[in-house]
Amino acid sequence: MFDVFYFGKKPNLFPHEVEAETLEEAASRSRTKFFWFISGANDYTGFDFTWLPDKWDEQYVHIFPSQWQEYGGIFFANKYTASEKQWKNQSCQTASSKNANEIVYIEHFNSGSTDNLAHIKTLIPNVKVSRFVDSYLNTFKRIAASATTEHIWIISSLCDYNNFDFTWHPSQWQSTMLHVFPSNDQKFGDTFYMHVPSFKKQMNHIELLEWFTTVNYCDDQVVPRLPMDQVYFKSDSIVNAIKEHTFVGPYTLFRNLNDDAILYHQYTPSIWRKDDRSIHVLAEGGSVCIVPRDAKAEIKSQCYDYPYIMRHKEKFLPEIPLDIVYISNGEPDAERWYNHLVDCVYGNPFNTHTKRIKWVKDVSGRAAAYKAAANVSTTPWFFTVFGKLEVNPEFDWSWQPDRLQEPKSYVFHAKNPVNGLEYGHMAMIAYNKKLVLENDGSGLDFTLQQAHEVVPLLSGTAHYNVDPWTTWRTAFREVLKLKDYAVNKPNDINAEYRLHVWLTQAEGNNGLWSLAGAEDAIKFYNEVNGDPNKLHLSYEWAWLRKLFTTNYSNAD
Repeated sequence: MFDVFYFGKKPNLFPHEVEAETLEEAASRSRTKFFWFISGANDYTGFDFTWLPDKWDEQYVHIFPSQWQEYGGIFFANKYTASEKQWKNQSCQTASSKNANEIVYIEHFNSGSTDNLAHIKTLIPNVKVSRFVDSYLNTFKRIAASATTEHIWIISSLCDYNNFDFTWHPSQWQSTMLHVFPSNDQKFGDTFYMHVPSFKKQMNHIELLEWFTTVNYCDDQVVPRLPMDQVYFKSDSIVNAIKEHTFVGPYTLFRNLNDDAILYHQYTPSIWRKDDRSIHVLAEGGSVCIVPRDAKAEIKSQCYDYPYIMRHKEKFLPEIPLDIVYISNGEPDAERWYNHLVDCVYGNPFNTHTKRIKWVKDVSGRAAAYKAAANVSTTPWFFTVFGKLEVNPEFDWSWQPDRLQEPKSYVFHAKNPVNGLEYGHMAMIAYNKKLVLENDGSGLDFTLQQAHEVVPLLSGTAHYNVDPWTTWRTAFREVLKLKDYAVNKPNDINAEYRLHVWLTQAEGNNGLWSLAGAEDAIKFYNEVNGDPNKLHLSYEWAWLRKLFTTNYSNAD
């Protein structure tokens, strides 16, 4: 019989088996010409240790596979030639794998964890349980301190191990590595095979688990994650939904889209450390997000209070497109620009907008017109297009509001063909329906009275200079707002500049009427000394018309 040397756990196959750390050590201590050098991680039932190579192969080190590895930790060698390390693979017999390693279950307290652990204990009665702390690295330090075997399995309450084979083991030369098995498609998974001595040597000298000298991201087995909790929120912002939710696991899927086709695992996030635990945005406007438990304590008024946000544009789910509401009030070219809008929305083969365009006509007063538009909208936000706007044919109608913030309205840019300014005046606005209906219209500018944000996308060209009356009233109302804004916020350079341009520059049709409207606005503001109640008269078309006809009785 040949001498038998082993590494790792003692196989207890032969009375004369001896432990050795390396093949060279085994060769130097062997009393027989040939010897076996085997891993204690295998089950050798049925394995023939009387095997001999052919005479012409006696100089090789013969390597036998295990159930999991081509190089299964089973070597047959000649003591006189072993140091030359001439390898030869054998496939005539294979050893079965077995698990003799300690298994530690990390508890994340996620939904389903109790049942998951109970099931695992029916498979592995002696499994240990350890609570997750702030990172896997710090959790592993505690686990390694009490480990009782050279190698250990570390598994997670987040994962389903029904089909996982714990007899897996690495090749001999990978035995000191930290092996990581993916959770679904997440490379930084939650299932680990650790060499405890190697980890202990490094654990106090590394700041991140991935800095471990040798990490093997293994794909021999993929471990499915259990479904995460889901929250369906109906509000226009995800913020309150997060603040009101009681997190029991590291992540929860929040969705505003009431679509059961949304999968639990559109993305499998990593939880290795806090920097990895991001808010994962899975739809353009944030209708679907995977949110970490860590974020709740830091979010006050918007998700951007939390520093880790990742947008998965390549995985974005389709959002519900916003309604489009066209508002007109006697503009001479209203029909023309409405037809142009229809062509831009439905005539573009690349446009996927499916919402019907609604038209609100001849509602007296801007505030009333906006509320009428809100009432016909079926979506929480709606694009408002005004009767003077020639919409930009390249405008992206798939645009979405940001639900990671508080609800607000969004003001786009429009080009002024008379004075060349390009900003939010006369531009398209994505109004929040709820805010519009709550707005009492007491402010001089309806939109700026509530939460809003400027989006520097060109929505079109605003043709307000079609006749004297329309040109004059548009300039009058806008300059009145700019003047009031400049008085109340004297350090706003943009307001001062725009006010100057309105009062000094005008080209093309009815340009003089634009200057007249601007000058009359300044005159009126000074006459009423900026009285808000007086300024608010500019909301009413009848009052404006009377002022215009009084000042310009001969106007066309």
